[in-house]
Amino acid sequence: MANFTTHLTVAVITSTALVMFGFLGGLFGFGAAIFCLMMGVIGGLLPDIDLETSIPAKRFFVLISLFVATLSAILYTTYEPTAIQLTERAFMVWCVVFLVMRYGVIGLFNHLTVHRGMIHSVPYMVMCGLFVVHGAFYGFGMTAKLSWLLGGFLFIGAMVHLALDELYSVNVLGLRLKKSAGTALKLFESKKPLRYIILYIIVLLLFLYAPEHQPALNSVRVLIQAWIQKFAPHAM
Repeated sequence: MANFTTHLTVAVITSTALVMFGFLGGLFGFGAAIFCLMMGVIGGLLPDIDLETSIPAKRFFVLISLFVATLSAILYTTYEPTAIQLTERAFMVWCVVFLVMRYGVIGLFNHLTVHRGMIHSVPYMVMCGLFVVHGAFYGFGMTAKLSWLLGGFLFIGAMVHLALDELYSVNVLGLRLKKSAGTALKLFESKKPLRYIILYIIVLLLFLYAPEHQPALNSVRVLIQAWIQKFAPHAM
């Protein structure tokens, strides 16, 4: 499998190229471009969160714990504006939530997952992308178009990661496959049918209750047609 540096480098290059493609073509503004770039890079590291000892796993777990703890503390101060010793209580909330997330929820996650298991699969990354769409649209009030673009960039970054892992599973010099071949870019595992059925049901429900995806698709289609018309006018 590819190492952390390779995944990070390729994720940054791919995401930057796609963001520039969209930004110069008028698909989104500068602020949205930065968010899309971030999602692409995160997606490029996301599949390795099931490897507890990996660099992306360690850093990702700490960052997500810090984010949830800080958000919880902010929400506490919002709902308890007149509480006595508010700062001290908010700090206690922050500490408790951080410890629960880092050593409780995430600790259980590490215990239940196996590297290159279900997380290293296409439907799992689709689910993660759809969670981003829902979070951006329903949680942060972003437009349906931008929400789908953010989820799309996360998914593309993740697919680049899985494709790299599959590429590294081929011994080019010996023209043979390594034992890890087929363990990254997969759609289903016959040994875990129930888990994958549940996963596909979740993906279907997330898609059905997601915001309208047509604006994002139309914008991307128009962008591609514009670029083709610009560089290959006779191709259309």
